[in-house]
Amino acid sequence: MWRLVALTVLVPLAAWAAAPHVHEPEQPKPWAVYFTQEDGATEAVVEELHRAKESVRVQAVSLGSPALTKALLDAHERGVVVAVILNARRSAKDASAAALANAGIKTLTDPAHRAGGTSAMVIDNRIIVTGSVGFAPAAEGSLLVIHDSALASRYTENWYVHAGHSERYVTKP
Repeated sequence: MWRLVALTVLVPLAAWAAAPHVHEPEQPKPWAVYFTQEDGATEAVVEELHRAKESVRVQAVSLGSPALTKALLDAHERGVVVAVILNARRSAKDASAAALANAGIKTLTDPAHRAGGTSAMVIDNRIIVTGSVGFAPAAEGSLLVIHDSALASRYTENWYVHAGHSERYVTKP
């Protein structure tokens, strides 16, 4: 009898464990982590941007992902307040910076800090997207999507600190 019970439990469990798992960008937890583009990193960021209703604040070394740039432009067109701070040295080569600025999105460059560090985004003052994967097509590392208003508040404070010493991005003619 116990063998029948064990088989009834273990066989379906073994089948589930052996089956390929499809990665869902939207997860019911208060956080999600991605390690590669193939893992769904860019899709997760774009999905969060499509759900944005009020504001998006971005601080990044650069925005090399066309999908991310398009999602930011789409959010702006829907009436979401979008503001971006990019690394001053890298923004001159960043086509995304020009596209965002030309669309009327507040685009700043931070001359006070060298390239490097983690990129971050705060969506609707409650969602943080941070890491390297997802902001640029060939980036490797990790990306976290965290739903936490208190943490988002801290990231927003940091965004304003950097905005305070940043300069308006000017497109080159």
